Amino acid sequence: MRLSEIMSHAGLSRYAEIALILFLLAFVAVAIATFRPGAKREMDQASRLPFDDESATKPRNGGQ
Repeated sequence: MRLSEIMSHAGLSRYAEIALILFLLAFVAVAIATFRPGAKREMDQASRLPFDDESATKPRNGGQ
């Protein structure tokens, strides 16, 4: 008996279909979160974080 015959009779094709649906749902959720109306402002703020000097100069433990 070959491995391909064993795998085809194991009935694992449902897992591939379920995984495809889960990944599709995750993709749609990310696309909706990215292209919703209020996302542009948040994305602009996040894109400026590496250049934000305020967070780099604030003392972390109360100025000690």
